[in-house]
Amino acid sequence: MVKPFWTLLRRYPQFPGALLDRAETTPDDTRVPVALGQQFLQNAVELTGEPNLGLLAARETKVGTFDVLEYASASASTWRAAAETAFRYSHLMNEAADFRIEVADGKALLVLHSTVPLTRAGVDFQSAAFHVTAMRWIDPQPPELEVWFTHAEPGDLGEYRKTFGGAKLRFSAPWNGFVYDASRLDTKLASGDPSLHRVLRDHAERLLAELAPGDGLVEQVRGQVLSSLKDGPVAAVDVAAKLGVSRRTLTRRLRQQGTSFSELFDEVRQKAAIHYLQSSDHTVEDIAFLLGFSESSAFVRAFKRWQGVAPMGYRRAQRAR
Repeated sequence: MVKPFWTLLRRYPQFPGALLDRAETTPDDTRVPVALGQQFLQNAVELTGEPNLGLLAARETKVGTFDVLEYASASASTWRAAAETAFRYSHLMNEAADFRIEVADGKALLVLHSTVPLTRAGVDFQSAAFHVTAMRWIDPQPPELEVWFTHAEPGDLGEYRKTFGGAKLRFSAPWNGFVYDASRLDTKLASGDPSLHRVLRDHAERLLAELAPGDGLVEQVRGQVLSSLKDGPVAAVDVAAKLGVSRRTLTRRLRQQGTSFSELFDEVRQKAAIHYLQSSDHTVEDIAFLLGFSESSAFVRAFKRWQGVAPMGYRRAQRAR
């Protein structure tokens, strides 16, 4: 998922060529923690001065960029089956992906949730890459298509129009993803191939099973914490149970990786707070609720401890910058 950025960043002389040389020689099956990838994207945006890096990188993708995930989806019989396949095996590409299909009031909602907070560039790339790849196999684009973004509307929508065509764009939305008529879920895919689809799904299942359950423990804990925040206080014993280990085992394994549950809990809250303040118009009260604080004053105190400034002061400073 990060490889499309290498080609794009070659065009920016201020970006270190040696870093790109090293990245391009990294084996394809190397896994990069999602949080680290998001930090890289944020740094790349700041270094290049290009806020639309996510959209531009998505347009660098080609047929087959997403390997078995793409071909297994494209060989499905219908739009619904293709989306369900992509969502089932999304962890092959992105361990923080938490995608789902919902149908309500005659509309199909393709929700692209992430258990790790995404930067604007991360959200843009995720949605644009999904859209660009899908449109290579689906023609024409649904005229009623809507694309939803949780971040605020940028001042210039030129690159969004180039990427999503005539789709309706909605910003400051409750989730990232797509909306179109539910009746299209039953549309047949011209690239559908039942025999090939079975083979590719079997292959994808094996790849999914080969992902060692111990890998990415820190990311798994972060994801569990983030997905549970809005429901109230998150306890280590509950996260351990969801990961299938005892609290003592979780504590020991996190200590081996140089961290602790309390540190990760605090880190997740801090990063999520920054994300909401930078990329949404949620009020302080709403953010406090989303982060599991009992009251907004507790959130304000915590944010001052993290950043040395109150949440709204931070938001004003970021937007002014």
